[in-house]
Amino acid sequence: MGPTANIEREIVVISSWTVFGLLGLAFFLEGAARNSLLIGLLGTAAIAGGFICHLIANYAFEQTFKKGEVALGLGVFAFVTSGFIIAWLVGGLSTTSFYTGLVTLPVIAVGFLSFLVTRYGVGGAFRKFDVSSQQRVRLPK
Repeated sequence: MGPTANIEREIVVISSWTVFGLLGLAFFLEGAARNSLLIGLLGTAAIAGGFICHLIANYAFEQTFKKGEVALGLGVFAFVTSGFIIAWLVGGLSTTSFYTGLVTLPVIAVGFLSFLVTRYGVGGAFRKFDVSSQQRVRLPK
């Protein structure tokens, strides 16, 4: 694909994450403010919708995730997961926020696994974590 397709893909990805990311954040914050599990889970659904739009854009433009996108996604996941665990250990979460986090983190983990499958295929994704196949000892002849 030419440079125009790269620019169009970036516009689609940024636009979809702007819409779904801000909706997800708004629903998360509103769910926490109102102590509403349903509204908080709508935030999870919006974040999942943003990721699905990103997958569709990658497919439509015949591209894959860029290294910066992967780094940003994993960094945000690590930051959110760490914040959730710290808030839970300190005791700063309401029951609703705790349940929202318990649903959100596995949804994001499934998104990570779908990234691996779409990038490397099922067998390639398994090989990324299969340590025994990477440590084969070759005997000298």
